[in-house]
Amino acid sequence: MNNHAALLQGETELLSLARRPYDAKSTRAIWLQIYDRLGMAIEDGVCPPGSRLPGEVQLAEMFGVSRITVRRALAMHQSEGTLQARKGVGIFVRQNRRAFVIRNDMRFSESLVGRGEDTTSRILRLDRGRPSPQAQDLFGLAPEDEVIVLHRLRLLDSAPIYVTHKELPAYRFPDFERLFHEWNSVSAVYEASGIPWFRRAETRISGRLAQPEEAAILGISAKAPVQYVTSVNRTRDGEAIEFNQGCWPMMSVEFVFDNSPEAEC
Repeated sequence: MNNHAALLQGETELLSLARRPYDAKSTRAIWLQIYDRLGMAIEDGVCPPGSRLPGEVQLAEMFGVSRITVRRALAMHQSEGTLQARKGVGIFVRQNRRAFVIRNDMRFSESLVGRGEDTTSRILRLDRGRPSPQAQDLFGLAPEDEVIVLHRLRLLDSAPIYVTHKELPAYRFPDFERLFHEWNSVSAVYEASGIPWFRRAETRISGRLAQPEEAAILGISAKAPVQYVTSVNRTRDGEAIEFNQGCWPMMSVEFVFDNSPEAEC
């Protein structure tokens, strides 16, 4: 079956699901019943991972309700991370949860266990500024000292999956901006700056609700659950060279810690 035929079949099955009689409102609100049916469609593969849902107007017609009612059901799925809105494009079923391997010396593109998808990045900010309190403590800096700030969005098949905020000591990487624009890789900047090997010395993972700025960047609802990762990179002799804070939608990733012997080489 080609993609077009599969889409038509999925839409037909969704329409069949939408047209089932509703239970009494006193039993469960209509918008929650729509939420249930959309969840069923996602779970059963009627709306497979990565697929785009019909627009609000079409969904309202399919379910025989107002756009406001449909919007409430969609918003709840977005807040839970099942659906992802892409501004100007539509609402998509989030891709299946991906494994992210945490190992001392692995680059992001190597760490994200994929199935042939295209992993890209977008620079949101690259400049120099004052260090955060955490960076001051880590790098031994004064409040008036300078750090390189790299704020970057990672995308998987054009869908936002991870946003990261890095701080690096400016005195250690005087040519960071030029090197990064040339290689588009922090690891490559390390190597060009005389650091052929580094290790992820610390990783902390915690769950919380997305802040408005993070939610807007990742295309999720404000206060959707996210996984917040803080990590520190060090050279072989223990010098701290990077402080990183990253945010993943809760439903998009699971972390795998690689403690194999080769990871320590």
